[in-house]
Amino acid sequence: MSKNVSIVGGGLVGSLEALYMLKRGHSVNVFEKRVDPRTAGADSGRSINLIITSRGIKALELLDIKDQVLSESVPVFGRMIHDIEGKTTYQPYGKDNSECNYSISRGQLNIILIDLAEKAGAKFFFDHDLTNLDVDKNEIQFGDRKFTSDIIFGADGSGSVVRKELERQNLVESTIEWLDADYKELYMPATNDGNYQIEKNALHIWPRGDHFLMALPNLKGSFTVTLYIPPSSEHHFDHLRTKELAKSYFEKFYPSAIPLMKDYLEQFTENPVGKLGTVRSFPWNYKGQVALIGDAAHAIVPFFGQGMNAGFEDCTVLEEILDDSETLEQAFSKYTEFQKPNGDAIATMAIENYREMSEHVGDEKFLFKKKIEKELVNRFPDRFNSRYRMVVYGLRPYKEAYDQGIKNKETIEKLAAGVNNLEDVDWGLAEKML
Repeated sequence: MSKNVSIVGGGLVGSLEALYMLKRGHSVNVFEKRVDPRTAGADSGRSINLIITSRGIKALELLDIKDQVLSESVPVFGRMIHDIEGKTTYQPYGKDNSECNYSISRGQLNIILIDLAEKAGAKFFFDHDLTNLDVDKNEIQFGDRKFTSDIIFGADGSGSVVRKELERQNLVESTIEWLDADYKELYMPATNDGNYQIEKNALHIWPRGDHFLMALPNLKGSFTVTLYIPPSSEHHFDHLRTKELAKSYFEKFYPSAIPLMKDYLEQFTENPVGKLGTVRSFPWNYKGQVALIGDAAHAIVPFFGQGMNAGFEDCTVLEEILDDSETLEQAFSKYTEFQKPNGDAIATMAIENYREMSEHVGDEKFLFKKKIEKELVNRFPDRFNSRYRMVVYGLRPYKEAYDQGIKNKETIEKLAAGVNNLEDVDWGLAEKML
């Protein structure tokens, strides 16, 4: 039976959910507080590149749009670590190049999904900021305009007004945990002939303890660069208020990056400082009338490359549950029950990965443990899988991957104790432990 669906939020997850609801034969209206990105240009201030991995790919495949989306992406096969002296170390993600991530512009992907949803029949209302949600009437209001729907999705991001309205009515509880690092975005251009200045198919990291620089490739030779610094750091943005101070900071910590961004000082002084936080909420639905999806339900920090992928997985999980449920209320309740633990798990793993990227990727002991992990995958492919591969290249629920990761860490710690090279690792003990 066709229903009238309203989606608050026309970003990535909202646009994708529109496609899924249209596929089910429903009528769909999408309300977005921003102006149309197709006329306004790229998503200003939110250009941190996205990584598409297995869960996102599954969501695209089910709609037969994978090839179209990935044609706008750059494959990424591993991390390239840049030390203070300019030397680089490559850390592959998977066992071979068949396991890769795809770097894509947030703004470009959003435009693709909006175009597809509109072509499929969705109506988009831009510059519509939600002012009221009446759950008794299933009514949403934008200024003096009111709309009644059978189903309302809150896909309006980490600061979700839908979620806040449900909180105000004591129907949902949520918390936000701010990451102890702020960020500033920079831009690394292509060479004059349109080529990449550094390795194209890698995530580049300049780890410097409590602060680090990160770069992800775009099409046509450029990189999106992000600098992360904790507010507690002596190097925080608040302390780098002049070009002279910023220049000294970069010359000390990122000398190899300076030639790659000749106007970095202008960018540094002009671009805003952003904040990152983790949102946890419960429940993710109100009866069979309202459901929260993506960042509106579970915003996470971007250091596992799973924010969008987790949101896309919300859409596919909900699809599967709707197919197996008799009522919307039953389906939405099952969705909360199943996905909430997974949302919490990937949120925790993303924070842990931030610590790893900032503090550990250049540490010799950490790198040795990574070698053990890779060797375990090679020696015992049917009995051992890394947490990273489970999260990024598999579809195992995040909570299961998180729990298995804890066990993996215990195994690796025991194998690494008192040894410094792979030849001295007790692989017989490893076999007994697995």
